[in-house]
Amino acid sequence: MTCIWREFGPTPPGANRNLERRVLAQLQGHTWVPELLLDLPEGLLFRASPGAQPLQIPLSGTQRSQLLSAVLTLWQQPIEAPAQDYPALIQHYASLADRLACPVTAALLDVAQHWNPQHFCLIHQDIHPGNLLLTDQGIQLIDWEYAVCGNPWIDAVALDRMLSLSPAEKRLLQGQLPRLAHADPWMQVSIWLTQLDQLWHQAQTAQLADSVI
Repeated sequence: MTCIWREFGPTPPGANRNLERRVLAQLQGHTWVPELLLDLPEGLLFRASPGAQPLQIPLSGTQRSQLLSAVLTLWQQPIEAPAQDYPALIQHYASLADRLACPVTAALLDVAQHWNPQHFCLIHQDIHPGNLLLTDQGIQLIDWEYAVCGNPWIDAVALDRMLSLSPAEKRLLQGQLPRLAHADPWMQVSIWLTQLDQLWHQAQTAQLADSVI
């Protein structure tokens, strides 16, 4: 049996190791989640999935369907955790990056304050090609350190960025997405997510610099 050891380093801004452990344990049995063998304070041990290899873009039609189905199934899973406080998260990033008075921070807060936490659900919150594997059983999502009870629009827009979703695929996802008070929520959340990613990178850079001092 081949295993994969994932050792924890410094926790990056916004990550939650404890919630990652709980979510991985809860989702065991789904083919799109790595099989967790051992949970230790210093890291996690997984069984290597047969045939696992980095996912190549573009995806085949079957792979696209598998990924969308996995995310839709994820959103339906119960989660016993507080809803993500996005304004607090934004302010945390901005504080680390010394960007509290930045227009981008204000724009991020303006959008997030209108989201209703009652409509949040379990999301991966870090979907990109580097966090996807192709195994003998299909698509697999890895690196769950940002999993949270959050806004599923974040996962949906991440999928659109990666796959350029068709209108039919967007309609499929929108069946489980909360309504947003914007004429084009796909565009609004895409801009928001781009800005949040930029702020996160600034916060991460500042945190790493502080750890060296």
